[in-house]
Amino acid sequence: MKLLKYVMTHDTGLAPNPFFGVCSLALCTPNHKKARLLPGDWVVGHSSKSTGHRLVYAMQLTEVLSMDEYFKAFPEKRPDPCGSPEQRSGDNLYFREGGGWLRVPSAEHNDVESFLNDQGRPVYLAEGEDHFWYFGAANPMPEIQGFADRFPWLIKNRQGFSYIHDAERIQAFAQWLSSLKRSGRLGSPRDQQPIATDRYLIAVDPEPVWRIDGAIASHGPSTVARCTRSARRKRPVKRGC
Repeated sequence: MKLLKYVMTHDTGLAPNPFFGVCSLALCTPNHKKARLLPGDWVVGHSSKSTGHRLVYAMQLTEVLSMDEYFKAFPEKRPDPCGSPEQRSGDNLYFREGGGWLRVPSAEHNDVESFLNDQGRPVYLAEGEDHFWYFGAANPMPEIQGFADRFPWLIKNRQGFSYIHDAERIQAFAQWLSSLKRSGRLGSPRDQQPIATDRYLIAVDPEPVWRIDGAIASHGPSTVARCTRSARRKRPVKRGC
C-alpha cells in the first residue's frame, strides 16, 4: 500500500470528479504524469501554498480501469450539456471504436493537446462514499482547517506528485479521516462555474460523436444520447482541472 500526494491548482469538479457516489480520477495530474496505482492505494490532493494547503480530497482506490472500461461501466459520469452541474462536469470522455480513440462532446479537454495527454491513461476509482472524502478547496469545516499542521508530511510544495510508503503514517491519516464520522462528498468544487452549452459542440481530431437534431453525425450510431442542438464550431477554450 502506498499514498500519492499532489498539489491541486484548480478545483472544478472534473479531476477529481466526486459525483454520483464515486470519486473518479480520469484526467489531469496525476494521470498525465504516469502515476502507477493499485486498488488499496491512497490519493491525496491539497490546495496550493497561497490558499493554505487545504485538504481538497482523499480517496482509497477500489478499482483501476482502462478508459474504455470506464466509459462502458459508468455512463452516469459522461458529460451531459443539458444536465445538472454534476452531469456537465463529467470526466468520462473517451472510448475505443474501430481501433482508435474517440471522445464525446465535452466543455472540458476539448483541444487536441488534451486529447493526446488523456487517451489511454488508467482511471482511478473510489467506489462508495466510505472510500473517499471530498471536501472542496474552500470547505469551512473546522475539523480540516489544521490539516497542513497535523500532517506536514502530506504537503507537496511543487507541481507533480510524490509517493509515501510509510504504512504507519498512512494508517494514522486513514484513522483521522475515519474520526471525522463523515465521508463521501462533503463540499462543492471551489472553481466550478456554469458552462455554456455551445462550449460542448467543439470538434477535435478525432472527431467527437454528436447527436444533432435527432440525427447522428460523424460516426454512425452514437454511444451517447445528446440533447438537440445545432452544431457550432468554436475555438477550444482550455480550463484547468
